[in-house]
Amino acid sequence: MISNKTINAMDVCVFIAAQQNLGRVSTTELSQRLHLSVSNLESILKSLKDRHIVSSRKGPGGGYEIRGDLALISMWDIASVFEPTLIQQSSGDQTIEAADFEWGLEKVIIDTLSQAALSDFVPAQPLQTHVETPVINRFKFKPLAAPLVPKAPNSVFQLHMAL
Repeated sequence: MISNKTINAMDVCVFIAAQQNLGRVSTTELSQRLHLSVSNLESILKSLKDRHIVSSRKGPGGGYEIRGDLALISMWDIASVFEPTLIQQSSGDQTIEAADFEWGLEKVIIDTLSQAALSDFVPAQPLQTHVETPVINRFKFKPLAAPLVPKAPNSVFQLHMAL
């Protein structure tokens, strides 16, 4: 029922909220920490910005921050940006032929996420922002050996200098 984009949006909001005291969070920092592509992050952040959940500032010292009080933003406020409900999917006089359990499950999800505030998921200590580069690349290839450079003259004209 909940898409990966919604889960990623919740992770983004939790990370930004955890860094709130340290300043704004850049897209590259979010990308490195959450292992998401920059284009995916930008689409998530644009939707969140349009719904006034995050705000942004450009330039040096810029980045994203949560707009408003963390205790007043529910996880459903974030999820509803990306998740269409069965009520939203119905248009006008059309009746949705959904089973009762689908309606019940959707109501449970909405109620649960509405009761959870963003501040409930923010750790007391800010997350470390230092990202260490992995020693082994992601394909786990062995590092290449240094190329051998010959110690001989490069041309006939340099040959007389070597003798």
